[in-house]
Amino acid sequence: MDGRRAELTNSAFGVVDGVVDGTAYPACDTAGYAPFGFGYRRCAGEQLTTEFVKEFLRTVWRRGIEFTTLDLEHPEKLPVSPRTVIDDNIGFRQGP
Repeated sequence: MDGRRAELTNSAFGVVDGVVDGTAYPACDTAGYAPFGFGYRRCAGEQLTTEFVKEFLRTVWRRGIEFTTLDLEHPEKLPVSPRTVIDDNIGFRQGP
Protein backbone atom coordinates (compact mmCIF):
# COMPACT_ATOMS: atom_id res chain seq x y z
CA MET A 1 0.00 0.00 0.00
CA ASP A 2 3.04 2.29 0.20
CA GLY A 3 3.88 1.92 -3.49
CA ARG A 4 6.50 -0.83 -3.20
CA ARG A 5 6.08 -4.08 -5.13
CA ALA A 6 5.96 -6.82 -2.47
CA GLU A 7 5.20 -10.54 -2.50
CA LEU A 8 5.63 -13.62 -0.29
CA THR A 9 7.44 -16.77 -1.39
CA ASN A 10 7.62 -20.23 0.15
CA SER A 11 10.72 -22.41 0.27
CA ALA A 12 10.73 -26.21 0.13
CA PHE A 13 10.93 -26.26 3.96
CA GLY A 14 7.84 -24.10 4.55
CA VAL A 15 9.75 -20.88 5.22
CA VAL A 16 7.84 -17.78 4.09
CA ASP A 17 10.13 -15.01 2.79
CA GLY A 18 9.12 -11.49 1.87
CA VAL A 19 10.41 -10.00 -1.39
CA VAL A 20 10.16 -6.21 -1.73
CA ASP A 21 11.19 -4.54 -5.00
CA GLY A 22 13.26 -7.60 -5.91
CA THR A 23 15.14 -7.77 -2.56
CA ALA A 24 14.53 -10.85 -0.40
CA TYR A 25 13.97 -10.39 3.33
CA PRO A 26 14.29 -13.81 5.02
CA ALA A 27 11.92 -14.72 7.84
CA CYS A 28 14.88 -15.98 9.91
CA ASP A 29 18.65 -16.30 9.72
CA THR A 30 20.35 -17.82 6.69
CA ALA A 31 20.46 -21.36 8.11
CA GLY A 32 17.60 -22.32 5.79
CA TYR A 33 16.54 -25.45 7.67
CA ALA A 34 13.17 -25.30 9.38
CA PRO A 35 11.96 -28.83 10.18
CA PHE A 36 8.65 -27.50 11.59
CA GLY A 37 8.26 -24.51 9.28
CA PHE A 38 7.54 -20.93 10.32
CA GLY A 39 4.54 -18.71 10.88
CA TYR A 40 1.13 -19.81 9.69
CA ARG A 41 2.63 -22.84 7.92
CA ARG A 42 4.09 -24.21 11.15
CA CYS A 43 3.75 -27.97 11.64
CA ALA A 44 0.86 -29.08 13.84
CA GLY A 45 3.07 -31.83 15.29
CA GLU A 46 5.68 -29.41 16.65
CA GLN A 47 4.16 -29.22 20.15
CA LEU A 48 3.71 -32.99 20.30
CA THR A 49 7.31 -33.57 19.25
CA THR A 50 8.62 -31.00 21.74
CA GLU A 51 6.72 -32.66 24.60
CA PHE A 52 7.92 -36.10 23.49
CA VAL A 53 11.58 -35.01 23.50
CA LYS A 54 11.21 -33.34 26.91
CA GLU A 55 9.66 -36.49 28.39
CA PHE A 56 12.38 -38.63 26.77
CA LEU A 57 15.12 -36.49 28.34
CA ARG A 58 13.38 -36.60 31.74
CA THR A 59 13.28 -40.40 31.52
CA VAL A 60 16.96 -40.55 30.54
CA TRP A 61 17.83 -38.44 33.60
CA ARG A 62 15.55 -40.32 36.01
CA ARG A 63 16.73 -43.79 35.01
CA GLY A 64 20.41 -42.89 34.69
CA ILE A 65 20.61 -43.86 31.03
CA GLU A 66 24.02 -43.26 29.45
CA PHE A 67 24.64 -42.82 25.75
CA THR A 68 27.71 -44.59 24.34
CA THR A 69 29.46 -44.83 21.01
CA LEU A 70 29.20 -48.35 19.59
CA ASP A 71 32.24 -49.97 18.04
CA LEU A 72 30.65 -50.99 14.73
CA GLU A 73 32.73 -51.90 11.70
CA HIS A 74 30.23 -50.48 9.16
CA PRO A 75 27.59 -48.30 10.86
CA GLU A 76 24.53 -47.37 8.82
CA LYS A 77 24.40 -43.78 7.54
CA LEU A 78 21.58 -41.74 9.08
CA PRO A 79 20.33 -38.44 7.56
CA VAL A 80 19.51 -35.89 10.28
CA SER A 81 18.94 -32.77 8.15
CA PRO A 82 19.03 -31.88 4.45
CA ARG A 83 22.83 -31.48 4.45
CA THR A 84 23.94 -33.69 7.34
CA VAL A 85 24.43 -37.47 7.44
CA ILE A 86 25.92 -39.17 10.50
CA ASP A 87 27.02 -42.68 11.39
CA ASP A 88 24.32 -44.58 13.33
CA ASN A 89 26.71 -45.77 16.03
CA ILE A 90 25.17 -44.39 19.21
CA GLY A 91 23.65 -46.75 21.77
CA PHE A 92 22.57 -46.47 25.36
CA ARG A 93 22.61 -48.44 28.59
CA GLN A 94 21.07 -47.99 31.98
CA GLY A 95 23.56 -46.78 34.57
CA PRO A 96 24.29 -48.57 37.86
